Amino acid sequence: MCESSPHRRIALLICDVPFDTIQEKHGDYTRIFGTLLEKSLQPINNIRSADSQATFTLEPFDVYAQIYPKDDVYDAMIITGAGACYRLRIRPAWPGMNQKTDRVYASDIALAMGGACVRNTREVSATKLRLNELGKKVYGAESGVLNLHLMNRDHVPTEPPSFHIIISSDHSPNHGMIRFSQSESSGDAPPLNFRLTDIHILSSQGHPEFTESIMRTFLNARREFLGTEVVDDGQSRAGNQNDGIAVVGKAMWGIMGVE
Repeated sequence: MCESSPHRRIALLICDVPFDTIQEKHGDYTRIFGTLLEKSLQPINNIRSADSQATFTLEPFDVYAQIYPKDDVYDAMIITGAGACYRLRIRPAWPGMNQKTDRVYASDIALAMGGACVRNTREVSATKLRLNELGKKVYGAESGVLNLHLMNRDHVPTEPPSFHIIISSDHSPNHGMIRFSQSESSGDAPPLNFRLTDIHILSSQGHPEFTESIMRTFLNARREFLGTEVVDDGQSRAGNQNDGIAVVGKAMWGIMGVE
């Protein structure tokens, strides 16, 4: 049965700070992720009746200050992206992740779950990623293609126990994973039939919250660090298709039971 007017309370774990030039135009990560959630919710509400409109609150927590939410008062948690060295500091904060039952979207959760994170080829800007059969079901994309903005040099080459890879790129076999709520061992096969609400954790190496403008600003700000060749290539693709809102955002809401 559909909830009459579902409201979702979402915790945002902030693990980094956007450049000043990004904040001046797009706001901090609370506003950036709030925009992703709001815009991806709009098409869902457009087909819901006036008395069943879904709403949400997004509450930020500063991981730098070691401030974390209580698991039992939120419908979901979102973890922002972060520099590779800082992700290592997040790991001790998740001793109970295996027992969590609330829905979680994470930009990079593998380290917290016992996986390894290693250096890889630099990937930037709007990029065509490949979905396997499980990924097609999660994102509702029969084409098998997912277009997302990337800004990474690290990757998780293999999945942690009880996770299933759903996305890959030309440079990484693992660009996104899911873990089902009922997973109990690393040998568990994904269920043949499942609902998005059966997913406990969704991780993405890509950035669904990034827009063309954010990516262009990011590339310009990091030109000296990334190098001219990488930046120019990224700028040439920054305006390409981006499925962050229409596909990934929609899936995030589906995991939270809002469809």
